[in-house]
Amino acid sequence: MTNDNLLERIVDDETRRSFMKKSAVATAGAGLAASGTVSAQEGSGGLDDNWKALIQASNFHPEAKFAIVSDVVNWTPNYGDIQDSFFSEYNTRMIRWQNTGEVVPLWAANEANLGSFDGNRGFVTDADDDQNQPQLFEMNKEWTPFGDNPELITVQVSPVNEEEEDGILDVDDWWNNDDDMTID
Repeated sequence: MTNDNLLERIVDDETRRSFMKKSAVATAGAGLAASGTVSAQEGSGGLDDNWKALIQASNFHPEAKFAIVSDVVNWTPNYGDIQDSFFSEYNTRMIRWQNTGEVVPLWAANEANLGSFDGNRGFVTDADDDQNQPQLFEMNKEWTPFGDNPELITVQVSPVNEEEEDGILDVDDWWNNDDDMTID
C-alpha cells in the first residue's frame, strides 16, 4: 500500500467520522430544542397540564382514573422521617378511584391547577365540558420514591381528555346520584 493511498483512507475515515459526529450532535440538539418547546408549553398553568402529587404506595394504581371528591382537607400525615413542614408544599385531597370506587388521600402540589371543587356536588367539576360531572384525572405509570420513606411515592397526574372522560362517566355514573358525596 502506498503512502498516498494510506493518507487518502485516513483522511476519508476522518471525514466520515467527523460527519457522523456532527450529524449526531445536530440530531441531539434538534431533539433538545423540540423537548424544550414541549416543556415550555406544559408549564402554562392550565387545566390540561400535568401536576405533581404524593400518594401512599399501597394506594397507587398506574394509569387508573380518579375524581377529586373533597376540597382541601386539614390533615398533615405524620411519617416519622418526614417533617410536617415539607407538606406545606402540598394540599391534602381525597380522591375516588373509578376502577374500584375506593376513596383515598392524595397530596397535590399547591401549584397544581385542579379545577373548582363544588361542595354541593361533592367533586371537582369539569370546567371544560359539563360542570354537572366530575373532572377525571389519570395517574401516570412513572413514580419515584419519596425520600427514604417506602410508604410515600411521588407521581405525575394529568387530566383525562374529554372524549374518554365522557365515555367513562357514561358507564360509571356514581357522581350522578342525589347522595351527598362531600367528604369533610
